[in-house]
Amino acid sequence: MGVLVDYFTAASDQSARLALDGGPAGAKLPYVDCKGWLDELDTLAAELSGRDLSEFGDSEVLADDGESAGLERMTAGTVAALAAVDDARLREYAEEELLDEYERERVTALRDLAREAARLDQGMYRWTCA
Repeated sequence: MGVLVDYFTAASDQSARLALDGGPAGAKLPYVDCKGWLDELDTLAAELSGRDLSEFGDSEVLADDGESAGLERMTAGTVAALAAVDDARLREYAEEELLDEYERERVTALRDLAREAARLDQGMYRWTCA
């Protein structure tokens, strides 16, 4: 069994913690389902923006139940870099990486989620469940 991953936005770390048990869907938070596809948002942001991964720093672990669920806050640099990606770059990346339709939709949805987080001055989070 693999690790399930969702990325989501929340107004605060406290409200993000509501997603720990049932995921962001259960907490009724805006999210992108990346189960079985993407584990590392900062790597995607680096590839799309052309920046070095080391520029983003490390996400902050907010919760880890020690068994199956975890919660991390993405860095502001990761969110900003992803939010700044334009449609032309998304198309170019999809062609370079030979992304299928599902993957193209996920990349676009993640970029849009980052834009919404930036617009609302919210955090972007990663929820994992094994």
